[in-house]
Amino acid sequence: MTTDTSLTVYIDFKSPYAYLAIEPTRQLARELGITIDWLPFVLDIPSYLGSASLGSTGEVAQQSRSENQWSKVKYAYYDCRRYANLRGITLRGTVKIWDSNLAAIAMLWAKRQGTDVLQAFIDGIYEPFWKRELDVEDYPAIERVLAAAGANTGGFREYACGTGARENERIQQDAFDRGIFGVPTYVLGGQTYFGREHLPRIRWQLQGELGPGPDIAYELMPDSRVEKTALRTLDVGIGLDDPESYPAVAGVLELAQDLDLAVNWYALPARQQHHRPDSERQDRAARHRRYRLENRHRDQRRYLQRADGDCASRIRALLTQHGIALREGEVAADWAGYASLDGYVGSPVFRLGEETFVGRQHLPLIRARLP
Repeated sequence: MTTDTSLTVYIDFKSPYAYLAIEPTRQLARELGITIDWLPFVLDIPSYLGSASLGSTGEVAQQSRSENQWSKVKYAYYDCRRYANLRGITLRGTVKIWDSNLAAIAMLWAKRQGTDVLQAFIDGIYEPFWKRELDVEDYPAIERVLAAAGANTGGFREYACGTGARENERIQQDAFDRGIFGVPTYVLGGQTYFGREHLPRIRWQLQGELGPGPDIAYELMPDSRVEKTALRTLDVGIGLDDPESYPAVAGVLELAQDLDLAVNWYALPARQQHHRPDSERQDRAARHRRYRLENRHRDQRRYLQRADGDCASRIRALLTQHGIALREGEVAADWAGYASLDGYVGSPVFRLGEETFVGRQHLPLIRARLP
């Protein structure tokens, strides 16, 4: 339990996941009366996802990505647009991998001038950037956003080239050395959480950790406009050797009971076996892979209490208890592709009509879509 009511949140303006987390995080702060320390964390995307840029007509003009990396990028945009559309937010895919260091330095400049200026600056960057209306590498453009946010821009360029650049570099290095590798990342009372799906648990921690801790979830915002479906059947793909499958099964069973929903249960192919990240290599890409794996294990301990053991037996026992038999060998090829986003077959994968969801954090939206 923590008595610390200061929440640190790392964001990057070129991350759609961070963009979608801004308002839910603010809502949490308003709800609980807490202070948020917003900090920039500039993603080095090529070090773990390769690079790509588009030509003038929208074609891929340059790229250095594997098929698996492209799958991750394409699903990320598919997933983020789904939630952006619920709130009327425009997310257009970027034409290149932007260097967002200047915007990060400007964020630190705005932060010096007060909370209201900082929040206005954050909004002033995110919305036009994701509409492809703002060049975050352009000094005049960034200065205009600062001025519109109410910031004094006198001396900004000198700051950006000197003190601000050094401060930003220190923040980046300190964060990465602490194991932070992506955004949004939340730090609270010695606990680190990657992704807005952890906001329910962050709220629980801030409120004194009373009762069982909640599972991960993409909570819907009050202004979310959810389109209902007439479908009454949900397809669920489960990886028997993935520890995260177990809480997903329980969540689907509860959903089916509450809504009198028919569920088709499928067994996903076994995970691909990959070597653990090289513990000796110290380049950024290798460290990123280690941090990501460590985060996965941390989340398993946090939410599952156990990250090992015979997953398949536990899951089959739970399904048998409810009279459910998995359909094996019937999973469509695209299911396996979606489940392999991080280089291994994970789960769960949900199909509601033509809509695909990877991960149990989507259960609130699936529930909201159903009649």
